[in-house]
Amino acid sequence: MPLPKNLDPYANPRAFYGAELRRLREAAGLSQNELGEQAFCSGTYIGLFEAAERRPQVDLSRKFDELLLSGEHLQRLSLLARQSKVADYFADAAELERRATSICEYAPMLVPGVLQTRDYARAVTRGS
Repeated sequence: MPLPKNLDPYANPRAFYGAELRRLREAAGLSQNELGEQAFCSGTYIGLFEAAERRPQVDLSRKFDELLLSGEHLQRLSLLARQSKVADYFADAAELERRATSICEYAPMLVPGVLQTRDYARAVTRGS
């Protein structure tokens, strides 16, 4: 589980979300693991939100609000923290890709797209 970081909660919306989640969790007397068990996720995952390492999800924030009796506070903050320069459906993948140290692909039936020749791609397309 990630160790608590001393983040500036006003640095960005994600850091503010993490600080608020931590504040509410600690006020409820729960550890990250205890909250994770109740929310059906891991304590490590909770720690990633609190450390502003992951984008919060609205549905999980709704569950946190229910468990921590915080109304819709975390849901509203999650909408703010999820704002991105790319389309929402791709934002999580784009963030993970940016943090990746390598990208691997396993394709036992096809040659990966960047390695395909024009003739190969045409034959695959016609074959399907």
